[in-house]
Amino acid sequence: MSKKRLYLAGSAAGLILVVLAALIGYYRVKFKHTAVELAAEQANLATSRKESKDLQRELKKTQKDLEAKKYRIKIIEGTIAEVQQDVTKLSKAKAEVEAEKQKLLKEKKDREEEYQDLVNSLHQEIENKEIMITELQGKLTVNLMDKILFDSGDARIKTEGKQVLDKIAGTFLNRYPDREIRVEGHTDNRPFRGALLGNWDLSTARAISAVRYLQQHAGVEATRLAAVGYAHYHPIDTNDTSTGRARNRRIEIIVMPPKAAEAKNE
Repeated sequence: MSKKRLYLAGSAAGLILVVLAALIGYYRVKFKHTAVELAAEQANLATSRKESKDLQRELKKTQKDLEAKKYRIKIIEGTIAEVQQDVTKLSKAKAEVEAEKQKLLKEKKDREEEYQDLVNSLHQEIENKEIMITELQGKLTVNLMDKILFDSGDARIKTEGKQVLDKIAGTFLNRYPDREIRVEGHTDNRPFRGALLGNWDLSTARAISAVRYLQQHAGVEATRLAAVGYAHYHPIDTNDTSTGRARNRRIEIIVMPPKAAEAKNE
């Protein structure tokens, strides 16, 4: 009986050893397989880490490029804004130039009309060469021979002279109240002896008479008027002939250009 038990025990032990050997073999294979899988996973993890680092570098590069593009866009937007401002300024300047051009054209047209109105109103005197009208740089000068306004050696304005001054004031002087008016008296070089002391006095007294008449009777504002006597020191012709001396004996009414135009010409 004991032999049979020993046999069974031995058989059981052998079976157990076989099972253990099989289990050991299985788990050895399983371990190797797991080790291979783990190594593969580690390799994959290393690859993933490398790819992650590459992606991070690429992301940083992309972010840097994006920031650079944003900066360039900002610069471009600033440039566009400056260009738009320049365009606005140029448009404004162009409009101002055009407005100034239209203003100058209108002023030129007005001056031409003024000149023509004055010429028409003094047509007869101009034809008789008693009056000459000139314009230079917006400054209009009406040159009147002394015999139109005064008797010889006299500073009192004659009736026909008053009519001429009325025409000049009504046609031009009072139409543009912003312009200053200078009245100049001139004589020839013949010494004058009479109630007055000499040529200085006669030329000045005549200029003052014309200014006073324009103020008191022709409605010209006194603050616009100035009277100057030049005696015979500003001739426009020779004093060696009677014709030349007659031209030199004159009253000049000079209408100054507007202040802005005068400053521009200077």
